[in-house]
Amino acid sequence: MTAERLLRSFTVGAATGLRTTAGPASAFAARSGNWNWAFRIAALGELIADKLPSTPARTMPLGLAARAIAGGVAGASLADAAGDRWIAAACAVSGAMLTAYAGVAYRRETAKRNMSPFIAALLEDGAAIALAWAAVPRR
Repeated sequence: MTAERLLRSFTVGAATGLRTTAGPASAFAARSGNWNWAFRIAALGELIADKLPSTPARTMPLGLAARAIAGGVAGASLADAAGDRWIAAACAVSGAMLTAYAGVAYRRETAKRNMSPFIAALLEDGAAIALAWAAVPRR
């Protein structure tokens, strides 16, 4: 597996750590089929739902599990060969866990600095989208 593919897998995982559906949506956007649209719709829904005060913390066990699974699947889909999928998935899960906790720290820090939670969330959306976009190879 090339270093570029490992980095792409880690990056798609990092996007997933910030927004659970961002990584899979970008990874499967390069593919055709119904899942492509399903992931895009889910990603858009998550961008909206994240702003709601009732949205649970991403570091709750269910949130972390969802990010690990989604990141692993997205990372594995970027692997060169079938034998490399486990390595790519592990890189993506690592990226997802790192940014899940980094996102919490970012939100905590922005709150200390009296930044609007909505603005902080929009900036985090931008980071997730940028990471997801960077992770997907272009044709």
